[in-house]
Amino acid sequence: MRNFILACFTCILTPCVHGQITALVAEPFAIHNGVEIPELEGMITYRIYAEMTHADDEVSAIFGDIGSPMNLSSTSGFFNSPLGSDLGWEINPALLSFFPVLNYDSWLTIGASNSSESSNMGNTIGLEAAFESFNAGGAFVVDNSIGGSIFTLAGDPAAAAGDDLRVLIGQLTTSGMIESNFNFQMFVNGLQSQNLVFQDVPIVFPIGCDDETACNYSANGTDSSSCIYPTECEDCAGSCIDENDNGVCDCDEGIDTPGCTAPNADNYNADATSDDGSCIIGGCTYVNATNFDPSATYDAGTCAFAGCTNPLALNFDADADSDDGNCLLLGCMDPVGFDFDPNANVPGLCDYPAPCVADIDGDGAVDVFDLLIFFESYGNPCQ
Repeated sequence: MRNFILACFTCILTPCVHGQITALVAEPFAIHNGVEIPELEGMITYRIYAEMTHADDEVSAIFGDIGSPMNLSSTSGFFNSPLGSDLGWEINPALLSFFPVLNYDSWLTIGASNSSESSNMGNTIGLEAAFESFNAGGAFVVDNSIGGSIFTLAGDPAAAAGDDLRVLIGQLTTSGMIESNFNFQMFVNGLQSQNLVFQDVPIVFPIGCDDETACNYSANGTDSSSCIYPTECEDCAGSCIDENDNGVCDCDEGIDTPGCTAPNADNYNADATSDDGSCIIGGCTYVNATNFDPSATYDAGTCAFAGCTNPLALNFDADADSDDGNCLLLGCMDPVGFDFDPNANVPGLCDYPAPCVADIDGDGAVDVFDLLIFFESYGNPCQ
């Protein structure tokens, strides 16, 4: 990384011949009052942008090493969702509506806030320890001899300044004060042959609301994006509006709140008053399973199947979870047989006793009655 920096022409926030990063600015993306997501109460989510000179200018890398440390810290740490990602381009936009907290995860990037905005040209190196600290609520620091970088390739459309002359660098959610210094490499007009390096660039945060009609107006304010206004339901003090003074907030009277009302759904909304058909329910979706769940919207891998569980049966099923009473047992079904099996339901060979030729009357014993029958028949020709 050190050789990488020395090989580049360095500008430290001073005018350059062709182009430059003029500032690293923070804009409030969301101010959290705890209503939508209680765990974010009191926090602010900022989007961080590198402001450029020309529309074709590109941010090619964000880096740090022992000679040019990179630091990003907050007095209260940063919010990182267990469902989130280290990098903006890794976030699946399809999940944002199902897991609203993902919209406010803290991450770094070059240009992309989710995978749909990425051209898959970005990557990282040497940042494992920095991200481990960052995800645990600590500082993101790269100050070792090897260094580390978030980088992308020349021509990445997400890295270009575009008409608004800025490139998204990250999203940070915190309730504390942020301190930072970033190091950048950029390509002037997107040309690798015209690369510049900017070191020790701090994030500039807006100061105060400049709108007199806002709840948080400041006479010295410079930032309209930070203004907070009374809503249809709440005044500037955060108290609900109750014009008829009946103790019930006007916005809560007769308001239908659509959402998922199934308690067993992944996205169950306890505040919903009517079901909008959006429930996501895991369960068994195979109709032949013993635990088939007709309300399931995706298969959770929990299906159980009935079958023959007797290992002696012709149709033994080793995968069956319960016995369906249809085992096929081969055996002797004739009670006369020596090996008669009362459990057999498929006829098999029987082992019978040897015939007794002297038992003429068939009563199971050779006695005088057999002898009398013999005398009676003695001398007569066999027909």
